[in-house]
Amino acid sequence: MNRLIIWILVMTGLMAVPANIIAHGTDYRVTEESSVVAAEFFYSDQSPMRYAEVLIFSPENDEVEFQNGRTDRNGRFAFCPQKPGKWHVKVNDGMGHAISADIEVSAAKAQKDNTDNKSENQRSMVAGASKLMKIALGLSLLTNIFLGMYLWQRRREE
Repeated sequence: MNRLIIWILVMTGLMAVPANIIAHGTDYRVTEESSVVAAEFFYSDQSPMRYAEVLIFSPENDEVEFQNGRTDRNGRFAFCPQKPGKWHVKVNDGMGHAISADIEVSAAKAQKDNTDNKSENQRSMVAGASKLMKIALGLSLLTNIFLGMYLWQRRREE
């Protein structure tokens, strides 16, 4: 009877553990100060160029794309330029329709390149503390499970 109660308590405890503690570790960062350039691409009848290939070229390099991807279902695409200047955008739907555009990005719109190291380091320390807390909680959970199993086995032998 005692084994059944212990088994039920262990299983109930395991089910109470949140799924995100059991899952693989992930993290995220919110970019607060970045500027985004967004554009919509469409046909002459105003219907969106859905899922068209997009190539973004920086002002310094017109041979290797800075970013590539596809428009969304509404024909929109966004990117974060790192430097001011004329950014070249090529969009091709793969069915014979293409557009090429130059987008002028001012210095105010260009994303800062690691100029705010202090705030970035502070955000990293907060994220590191969060990961450390997750590791501590995981180790605590494992320790409690093994301690419970040890005590249960020891009591069973008596």
